[in-house]
Amino acid sequence: MLRTPLLARFVLPAITATMFFASAAFARPADDAKEGDSTADETSSEKGKDAAEPENSIWNTTEDPTKAYRYIGARYRHVIVPQFVLNLFAAGGALSHVPIAGLEFGTRRDHIELVFSLSYADYATGDLMFKGKDEPDIGYEKVNSDLGVIFGKAEILYEIPLDKKSRFALLIGGGVGIGGVIGDLYRSQAYPLEPGADPADPSQWGRCSSSGVPDVAYCSNDNEHFGNYAEPSWIGGGAKPIVFPWIALPQVSFRYKPLRFLQARVDAGLALSSGFYFGGSIDYIL
Repeated sequence: MLRTPLLARFVLPAITATMFFASAAFARPADDAKEGDSTADETSSEKGKDAAEPENSIWNTTEDPTKAYRYIGARYRHVIVPQFVLNLFAAGGALSHVPIAGLEFGTRRDHIELVFSLSYADYATGDLMFKGKDEPDIGYEKVNSDLGVIFGKAEILYEIPLDKKSRFALLIGGGVGIGGVIGDLYRSQAYPLEPGADPADPSQWGRCSSSGVPDVAYCSNDNEHFGNYAEPSWIGGGAKPIVFPWIALPQVSFRYKPLRFLQARVDAGLALSSGFYFGGSIDYIL
């Protein structure tokens, strides 16, 4: 069962819309020359092309590789967790989506870019069916959560300029981070509501209310996972983590800098601890 992330419905469109709005709103005005002055305008135009932009002009996007450029902005990531990743540890589950939104601060110099971020990841899910990899079907439990993770991350990227004015660049690298886990993980022994119930459809399974109730075979006394049992954290001797790692390698990004003080970036990569991700950011260059 998939949970549609609300953040994903508006954060990515907002970043994309802002990027294109800025590019269009600040687009360089065309010459308002009249046809009768075409010769003079052509000469002036040619001189303008050859002349360098003033250093303090908003149109001057050229960067000095020996100078440090710092920026601050908002970012969004959307992680897709394939079922086969979950099945490395247990049987069951389903394709899952994790929206991550937050703030970032970056600095770059001599084609090396460092990005630091603080973000919130929504790992909440609807009902999913899980069991141990070698357990029979009577081992299935119905699981859902309202978990969230507050991440601190650092990325290092190598810049490959795509033009001489520093407007377009390709970035390649990776990142690491650690997050604190908040929220609850709920699990309950489950029983089929009808013969031949499909574990891929949690609605065909019910939660056991107590030992042997309502199904003696499935609602065994192996543990106390009945009803809305909340799994304790590692500190309490349970399986719910208190920290969660972020290891991303590789990450490929494309940066567009339409103005001296504005940039937008599109990112895609593989988080070894979660799954594939894509997203973007928009930043103000300090």
